[in-house]
Amino acid sequence: MADNITLSLRDVRSGYAALDIINGVSLDIPQGEFVALMGPNGAGKSTLLKTIFGMTTFKGGEINWQGRQIGGLATRAVLGSGISYVPQGRCNFPLMTVQENLEMAAYTIRDPQVKADRDYIYELFPSLLKRRATLAGNMSGGEQQLLEVAMAVLQRPKMLLVDEPSVGLSPAAVGIVFDELLRLRDTGLTILLVEQNTRKAMEVADRAVILRLGEVIWDGKPADITHDELGELFLTGKMRAELAHNEKLSQ
Repeated sequence: MADNITLSLRDVRSGYAALDIINGVSLDIPQGEFVALMGPNGAGKSTLLKTIFGMTTFKGGEINWQGRQIGGLATRAVLGSGISYVPQGRCNFPLMTVQENLEMAAYTIRDPQVKADRDYIYELFPSLLKRRATLAGNMSGGEQQLLEVAMAVLQRPKMLLVDEPSVGLSPAAVGIVFDELLRLRDTGLTILLVEQNTRKAMEVADRAVILRLGEVIWDGKPADITHDELGELFLTGKMRAELAHNEKLSQ
């Protein structure tokens, strides 16, 4: 494995109990890259994030994270290895303040490190410092999404898995959230993002990976595919043969 590859998946298969969703995904992600994982509904995008984070039934293959096999490990162990996860939808404590939410997110961190990590988050997200005494449920959807990203970043991960951060947000809020993700990428954080807003995802990502029926059917730079080709991939997956051809040429 190349020195700069921080996460490597080989023939990963997973699902929920007897239900198979991910059917042999192979993928390499270098340190510090922003990867957008896209595809039609039911493609397995969110399931792949959950598989990496230890939240599905792991059925085979390898997930190598910084030289360590983590496929099938419990979520707590994956979190402890340096990967954090931001689920789809609201996942904060709405009747707690911003500061109390951050303290809840620090449940795996020992004192006195908690205060240092909380201060670090306020430096990264100064807008949250201004709202630290506000109940999370009283904030806008965009502010809540930033809080949820901050709760994941509080663990000081090396990789962030983010599932559909734009759901339910206004266009302005989407722009703010994605700007913050780009800023985190610029600090060296590796990001694997699931996103249905394909235009926005293609604007910000270094690389796009497209899933269909639990398989990778396209992997490349956003500039290398048009929006019409992207739509065709979502509908038919017809460029799978071209992907296999390109892989052979690169070997």
